[in-house]
Amino acid sequence: MHEDLARGWTIDDLARSARMSRSAFAERFRSTVGQTPLEYLRRIRMDRARGLLREGVPIAEVAHRVGYDSAISFTRAFRRVTGGTPGAYQRRPESGARPDDARGEESRRSSS
Repeated sequence: MHEDLARGWTIDDLARSARMSRSAFAERFRSTVGQTPLEYLRRIRMDRARGLLREGVPIAEVAHRVGYDSAISFTRAFRRVTGGTPGAYQRRPESGARPDDARGEESRRSSS
């Protein structure tokens, strides 16, 4: 999983690579890691995406590298996980400030 984040992983793929049934794999994974396999995959994809965004990689390229079919689907997932857009995250100061949340961005736009 870690070596190929762009792959369209499924539980079946992961279970097959572990030589386990789908249900046994999912149960063991969750009891060991504390998340479902797909929750874990989403988390590591977003962790990698944050790193790529900090490096200045264009959003569409980040989306492709971490397994999303489009920048739009990546942006939706990124916002769901982080509360902000990839663009806002990429523009943020290196001080560790959180990316703008959707309400904050919209309210700033409407007050301009």
